[in-house]
Amino acid sequence: MPRAIVLLNPRSRSGAQAPIGRLLAAFRAAGWTAEVWAGDDPEWTTTAARWARDLGIDALFGAGGDGLLARILPAVLHTPTALGVIPLGTGNVWARELGLPLQPERAIARQLAGPPRPVDVGTANGRPFLVIASAGLDARIVELVEGDAGAKALGQLAYPLASFAIAAGLRGVHTRVWLDETEPPLELELLAGIVTNGRLYGGLVPLVPDARIDDGVLNAVLFGGAGALDATAHAARVLAGLHHGDPSVLIRRVRRIRLEPRGGTLPVQSDGDPLGTTPLEVHVVPAALLALGVPPS
Repeated sequence: MPRAIVLLNPRSRSGAQAPIGRLLAAFRAAGWTAEVWAGDDPEWTTTAARWARDLGIDALFGAGGDGLLARILPAVLHTPTALGVIPLGTGNVWARELGLPLQPERAIARQLAGPPRPVDVGTANGRPFLVIASAGLDARIVELVEGDAGAKALGQLAYPLASFAIAAGLRGVHTRVWLDETEPPLELELLAGIVTNGRLYGGLVPLVPDARIDDGVLNAVLFGGAGALDATAHAARVLAGLHHGDPSVLIRRVRRIRLEPRGGTLPVQSDGDPLGTTPLEVHVVPAALLALGVPPS
């Protein structure tokens, strides 16, 4: 009988409310055995993920949001242990990218109904990520929200509110951009540079509608401009699906990208965790992860 281990933070809002008995029943209904391991800090999660992997289990599930999955990810890369998700986070971007139900028991059933499939992973300054890495506006929003406990308590609402708070002081930064190794660098005034593994931004907005998580490339979306008015216009076009026709937005499929500001620095984040400041170097690691719940190509 296949075996899974679920990692859970019992002190998080989602962890405290997790219906553990129903989660375990969902595994049993699918013919799996499962255990729940609980710990309350990021270092514990990373260590527990390695312990679980070394037991030779079939799947390791993160019960929470994308930040929890990011801490599990290094333990399961290039291994036969598949990654699963129980969507108990605020954004649940990875679960939304896979098209999973957000009701935990249904999400478990969907993932266990089919075999794991290989998917690509990105690395941002050496750190693996599942969903997204960015520099500039998007990363500044993450930096502001993650550094303010009161803001985090607002959930997804914190991110648009943070964007309003920083918009007035926003300025583009002159940046040199290398796209793969074979092309000369570009020069532009950069407001935000986003590198995504999938289609959706924030789990909701189709930033790159035809992207796939198993095609061996990442998707770079570079938003140029001088300041707040340009950033507001970009946001409106993205929400309307019109950014693909905007000459100040560059969208490219890449295996590697490097962003190096020449007139200052930009904050950097991956999968919702701040990673300091630029330069930012991102590359794809094709088929590095076995994931559950991936739709057939």
